[in-house]
Amino acid sequence: MRKTLFSLMLLAALLVTAFGPLPTSARAQDDDITLKMGLLPILDVLPFYVAQEAGYFEAEGVNIELIPVSSALERDQLLLAGEIDGMLNDLVSTGIFNADETRIVVVAQARRAYDDSPQLRILAAPDSGITSPEDLVGVEIGISENSMIHYITQRVLEADGLSADDLEYRAEPNIPVRYQLLMEGQFKAVTLPDPLAQAAIEGGAILVADDTTLVEQQYSQSVLSFRKEIVEDHPEAIQGFLRAWMHAAEDINADPEAYRELWIENTSVPDSVRDTYVLPPFPTYAITGEDAWEDTVNWLVDLDIVDSAASYEDSVNPSFMQAMQMEAGMESMTATAEAMMETTAEAAN
Repeated sequence: MRKTLFSLMLLAALLVTAFGPLPTSARAQDDDITLKMGLLPILDVLPFYVAQEAGYFEAEGVNIELIPVSSALERDQLLLAGEIDGMLNDLVSTGIFNADETRIVVVAQARRAYDDSPQLRILAAPDSGITSPEDLVGVEIGISENSMIHYITQRVLEADGLSADDLEYRAEPNIPVRYQLLMEGQFKAVTLPDPLAQAAIEGGAILVADDTTLVEQQYSQSVLSFRKEIVEDHPEAIQGFLRAWMHAAEDINADPEAYRELWIENTSVPDSVRDTYVLPPFPTYAITGEDAWEDTVNWLVDLDIVDSAASYEDSVNPSFMQAMQMEAGMESMTATAEAMMETTAEAAN
């Protein structure tokens, strides 16, 4: 037991020597900046409001302002104008932002599809007769064009055996309108995000496929991104922000029902699923992988949405998550060592 305890303590010491001391909450303070975050009223942003209500940002010494936006277009315009510093977005929008120069940097995953928790679902209209991916050949699918929904729709259906040439699309960028047109039968099929997709199913829409088929690849994910200059000039503020976010995500994962009212209050939730929709898990200490990034930006090039693919190295910064993973590992080792010391002391008595 003493040998094991010594090994744990030695490993912790080596980590500190190799990487330097990890920042503490007090060290995260950066009075020179208030992080302004542009937030769509979607499920993915829930940890922002949990962290704010619980005082986690304040505890980390982070000044933050949460700025609601009504659309991705409004969010992106604010960021380009420098009126917000960061946002919750996705890999497609990041690839478009960075196509000709690096404007934003991904620092963490915000949400992703899990086996039992899809983010996006491909649905058929009630009474359409469409029940399987094969039935979608030649059928116009309602999407927001050149978006994450467009990309994931193609990848999901390819995973189900269709080819890109089999697919036809009809653009409808307004998600509530897309939902309404589906339920009225004016669209035979659409792709919708949860929880609106769940509401459509409860209203009679038919589930054809969803992004749980892409869980292993992690193509379907939202991310936390900041302007490049913010990441470079204020890393302590970013690190403190991420500690608060991850703390909130862990709280949601531990007891999702405790945050149902906060979710309903701050995001767009259909009345029919307010009480029944199961809040999904949020990833913690996770960062976009290179394979998912490369597939996304190559799709953008293939569809001529951008002329060149932004590089992973310029667009994704894994160092914040790596530091937090190391910090969590050291805390675990310290707790294990303390428990072993207590056991040794009790045995000696």
